[in-house]
Amino acid sequence: MGEELKQNRFYLKTEELLQAEGGIGNVVPAFNNSYDVFIKFNSLGSNSLSAYLQDHSLLEGSGPGTIGDYIALFCSEAVLPGSQITTQSVDGLRQGVTQHFATYRRYPDINLTFYSQKDYYTNEIFDAWLEYISPTLNDINTGSMIDDAANFAYKRLRYPKTYKCDMSITAFSNDTITSETRLNPHKSKTGPVIERHEPSSIRYELKNAFPTNVVAAPLAYGNANLIKTTLTFKYDQFYVTRASRSGNELTRRDLDKSEIPIRKALRNDFGDIRLETIPFPDQ
Repeated sequence: MGEELKQNRFYLKTEELLQAEGGIGNVVPAFNNSYDVFIKFNSLGSNSLSAYLQDHSLLEGSGPGTIGDYIALFCSEAVLPGSQITTQSVDGLRQGVTQHFATYRRYPDINLTFYSQKDYYTNEIFDAWLEYISPTLNDINTGSMIDDAANFAYKRLRYPKTYKCDMSITAFSNDTITSETRLNPHKSKTGPVIERHEPSSIRYELKNAFPTNVVAAPLAYGNANLIKTTLTFKYDQFYVTRASRSGNELTRRDLDKSEIPIRKALRNDFGDIRLETIPFPDQ
């Protein structure tokens, strides 16, 4: 217990938990109500999916990013994805001791909940996405109405690369406004100017995601409540990028090789370890 007391972990002041400056920004607790969910309908060559959803919606506008930007406003509940390592057990190799070995890494499904608007736009988009994957209409290309006279003896599913999309789930801190202009914004001819900066964040990039289940939304007489639609998504895998802010300094870790900060650990004569960033060589 003596070594633990020497590290002064038990003497952190309570007010320091909410101070993002002074080099201790990493101890500030994270909150779960600042996040963003963005579905990239135009990824993996799925422009046909984006066009299909655009044609079946009443939202005005064009461009593959319009639907994803609009849907992101109404995501009321999200999760940071998890993963699981499956193991295999072998008995008796070491005097009867059971040993466990990693075999596969699995990525469980995620659930996202969206508010419904009074024109039920989000319901229409996700129902159309499922319809695009497994067409039940008369014409899978134009999405015409059901032909009652047609005999649906079979139906064709679309190729996976046409309906799978990348998705990003980002959780970030709420210190998006600089401390200098939080209470004293700069004045200009058009009004106060508030300077913003990129906060600390963690982003999960989900690859090849698509919905597999739309949970039924209950309706009932009585007190009015908001209608929510919960969806289950499957995906192949995810990778993580992160940004950490301490005061006015921001450290980013991206998987893009041109932006990865290369760090090496250096140990001084007293045994303390510090990280030093290696500058990128000139191209």
